Amino acid sequence: MKFRYLAICACLLVAAPAIANDAPPTDESIHQLLTLTNARQLLDQLKVQVDSMMATAMREAQQGQTLTPERQAVLDRMKAKMAAVMNQSLNWDSLEPMYLRTYRASLTQDELDGMLKFYRSSAGQAFIKKMPLIMQNVMTEMQGMIKPMQQKLVEIQRQTMQELQDLKSSQGAS
Repeated sequence: MKFRYLAICACLLVAAPAIANDAPPTDESIHQLLTLTNARQLLDQLKVQVDSMMATAMREAQQGQTLTPERQAVLDRMKAKMAAVMNQSLNWDSLEPMYLRTYRASLTQDELDGMLKFYRSSAGQAFIKKMPLIMQNVMTEMQGMIKPMQQKLVEIQRQTMQELQDLKSSQGAS
């Protein structure tokens, strides 16, 4: 009887880590990861970059035109409204619960513990420190890719509008 009891206890002890590995991460460990990876600061930097991209897009849309004070005021109000929507949507209080749900549903505690170990290492800390620069460089590269793509999309739209106009004209002539 004693041997059977010890065997059962040993099996449970061996199985416990395997069961724990599949458990979803705790909110506390997710908070540690978000803090360690500066998720909140990255969000703030993202908002600055999006604001900068919006300002650039507005300047490009004006195509060097001099605006009257009235038109400039309208555009300034639009920019302020857009910034308010962005700040309302991309704020930490709104996004943190989403992070918790997503990480909890996507990772196990074991995986998150491994991530915490990595981000606490010197390589992980270097990655965290360089991530804003990496993201800035990615955004710069993407802007260079997006502009030609936008031009192609505008050309496709122009051609499609012409086809529709031609179709309408030929149907009207029939």
